[in-house]
Amino acid sequence: MNTTDVFDVAIAGYGPTGITAGIYIARRMLSAVLFGDTPGGEVVNSGEIENWPGDRTTDGIALSEKFVSHLNDHKDMVTIVPRNVRKVSKTDNIFSLELEDGTTYRAKSVIYATGRKPRLLNVPGEAEYKNKGVSYCATCDAPLFANKNVAVIGGGDSGAEAVVMLQRIAKKVYLLHLGDALKAEPILVDNFIKSPNVTIITKAKTLEISGNQLVSGLTYEDLTTGEKKTLEVEGVFVAIGAVPNTEPVKGFVELDELGAIVADPYGKTNVEGFFAAGDVTNARDAQIVIATGQGSSAALSVANYLSRTRV
Repeated sequence: MNTTDVFDVAIAGYGPTGITAGIYIARRMLSAVLFGDTPGGEVVNSGEIENWPGDRTTDGIALSEKFVSHLNDHKDMVTIVPRNVRKVSKTDNIFSLELEDGTTYRAKSVIYATGRKPRLLNVPGEAEYKNKGVSYCATCDAPLFANKNVAVIGGGDSGAEAVVMLQRIAKKVYLLHLGDALKAEPILVDNFIKSPNVTIITKAKTLEISGNQLVSGLTYEDLTTGEKKTLEVEGVFVAIGAVPNTEPVKGFVELDELGAIVADPYGKTNVEGFFAAGDVTNARDAQIVIATGQGSSAALSVANYLSRTRV
């Protein structure tokens, strides 16, 4: 097929959600084009993974390779374009997806599964030690830091949830927050406020993450005194939120107050024929297994939509 063809489905996103959707769409013998510049998506950046059913222990790269290999079995039905979508529009029930290079593809329906990207600290050492002690997912990586000293950056719900999990695993947990009081829900804070291995440090601005091949320390500024202090830690969990990759569809589909696509459990949005799944939506939990489930559900919704709609 070429860009003048109209595909049955256009899938934006090359991560677990989009790949799963592509596999299910192919099994329904529907033509699909899938966009994304990173095979495997954000999973590639994950360290060791111990909660993927069937693989007691794997890692982000290995799991991503399995996903991509499985999708490649369906190349007869799924065309993979290694570029990202820049804009989505709809005319006469046909969707147009403009890519970053200006190329436009058309489809009868869309599954939008571009995921989220972690909000970064943007401090020295963060990029260098990513997956070498720096993590953005306590649910994924907390077990790797058993009996180690760790720091959690972020005083909101995400940070508090990370502390709740880590306090049972790590030797010592430092919770750093820019403000003078935690913003997390009190019921979350109550889970660790009196824990002997948790120290809360407020009015703390992270300056640098240091180490030697792996993380060994974190330097922060005490905003009350202006003093610079260093914590000896082997792990740093950045929990200051994540940003949905929804820029190409702003003004096109309904987004919530956090910028995520509003979708029902089956992936349906307020735009007919436009379905969304995975971390780019307002779904509660960001987990690989949940994202794949939503990808399959959205694909089944699309198949049902196309069978009932004359496009």
